[in-house]
Amino acid sequence: MTYPADEDTLPMGLYEGPGTVRRQTAAMPIGRPSANGGLLSLGLSSQLMILATMWDMAQLAVLVTDAQLKLLAVNPEHERITGYAAHEVMGQVPDMFQPDKHPPGVCDALRTALKTQGHWQGEMLSRRKNGSLYPEHLKVMALRDPHSGVVTHYVASFSDLSLQKAAQRRALHMASHDQLTNLPNQMLLRDRAEQAISQAKASGTQVGMVVLDMDHFKTVNDSLGHAGGDELLRQISSTLAAAIASTETVSRRGGDEFVVLCPKTDMASIRHTAQRLLVALSEPYRVNGREAVVSASVGVALCPADGEDFDALLNNAEVAMYQAKDAGRRCVRFFTEDMNQGAHDRMALLGDLSRAALRGEFRLYYQPLVNLHNSEIVGAEALIRWERPGVGLVPPSAFIPLAENTGLVVDIGQWVLHEACMQLRRWSDAGLGHLFVAVNVSALQFRQGLLEQQVADALERSGCNPSRLELELTESTLMVQPEEVMAVIHRLKQRGVQLAIDDFGTGYSSLAYLRRLAVDKIKIDQSFVRDLTIDPDGAAIVRAVIQMARSMGLRTVGEGIETQVNRRALQVLGCDLGQGYFFGKPMPAADFDQLMRPAEG
Repeated sequence: MTYPADEDTLPMGLYEGPGTVRRQTAAMPIGRPSANGGLLSLGLSSQLMILATMWDMAQLAVLVTDAQLKLLAVNPEHERITGYAAHEVMGQVPDMFQPDKHPPGVCDALRTALKTQGHWQGEMLSRRKNGSLYPEHLKVMALRDPHSGVVTHYVASFSDLSLQKAAQRRALHMASHDQLTNLPNQMLLRDRAEQAISQAKASGTQVGMVVLDMDHFKTVNDSLGHAGGDELLRQISSTLAAAIASTETVSRRGGDEFVVLCPKTDMASIRHTAQRLLVALSEPYRVNGREAVVSASVGVALCPADGEDFDALLNNAEVAMYQAKDAGRRCVRFFTEDMNQGAHDRMALLGDLSRAALRGEFRLYYQPLVNLHNSEIVGAEALIRWERPGVGLVPPSAFIPLAENTGLVVDIGQWVLHEACMQLRRWSDAGLGHLFVAVNVSALQFRQGLLEQQVADALERSGCNPSRLELELTESTLMVQPEEVMAVIHRLKQRGVQLAIDDFGTGYSSLAYLRRLAVDKIKIDQSFVRDLTIDPDGAAIVRAVIQMARSMGLRTVGEGIETQVNRRALQVLGCDLGQGYFFGKPMPAADFDQLMRPAEG
């Protein structure tokens, strides 16, 4: 209330202070008659005592005015909510009746309802003594003289809705924002996008959608642990939010995928936005004292050219993002119609791939592994092929990345293990028990904790010699959750299984860690072998790797040998085994058997 009155001028009211009752200003009956008399059966003093107690205990703020809307009485709850003491407001017109305190039309509607219906209720915004605003739910009733029908008083009650409104705001925020990062979620993104698209259609402007998916985030996340991964996502979210304009919206779609909505944009502007986001993400992050480096693959679509509604626009931006992944990651791709066909082909490939094992469409090919010192074939690497109906033989490079991204690689890896072990047993039964078979292992098999059981099942079902099975692991696989990986590796070694590090030199294993892993072989990546005789630096790396392996009691395998010159160079440097087209391409088991017969003779 804004105009306090002098206490001496206050009209006689009901409330002057807590527990103090003054005489009534009008002869009004208290309560209603009932079968047993109700309050009317009590004496006046008892009625006044009960009324005063109810007045003081009411959980609603209550006030009484005269016919001219001047305050006559307020209860203690009124003082608590508004901050005004009773003597400060007596004789004043309450805010609810003052048109200048509310949006246009609110007070007029209240007064009209009181005149025509005798009551009104609704929500209003009022101001406390300290100046703060609060929402209230208000009820007002006009009291009329029972004989003349003339309004003699107005009685109002209201409650403070601040806590309720705050809870509603929190609930709405939680429903529309991601709980981990506090960014808008897809529901809020959709709402804003639909508004932006509607405005764009009316004004002839464009709306942009940018989809960002972190590159190899699972590997980073696994190395940091669950809590560290969450903290990294929060930092990434802050980076993206700081990099966009005030008119744009960044949303977390889920996992490590983010979406940026760009209203009223064009090709040049959104290209600049996408590049700005990539640059912002390139700065290293610090999580629990460790440095984490991330990058993103970015897809962009524009409305109306690439989609006239939210779903089409988001879908096509995601299609473009996958094109960025296929192009090597850490780059931006804009949607084109040709990408739609690629997306359809991808879905068809995924559908066929998910059923390939059940349909018996996978094949294992075997590439010879040769002792470089005596040219004897001592083993083979098992390499999967897919005989896709209507297409023919599909190389692993065309479907393994998709299997990795979708998790299908776990089941495929299990099939490979079983088939390789069965082939080992067949070769053993045929008198070729000296051969070993190397099988590539996916990082996902490790991360899901399935590898050890898959190996045990394959060995048990086939009955093959565990020492003839060799598992090839990449350096990046070994560096994810290293303590857990090491424990699994030691248990596999206890079973007699051999272990090799594949593509050595392309990852980041430390020598100290390598020693603790207790692997048996190191495979030198073909990129070093290919240029062995023409690149002095490459030759120096190969020589260092071979010498290091020999000092640690490990054998070495040179990959990608295609010429006699490379073969001879590796032999001179002391490499133990060789693999490549020079010795033989990957071939079916039957052809490998034919290759072994002359060697046996």
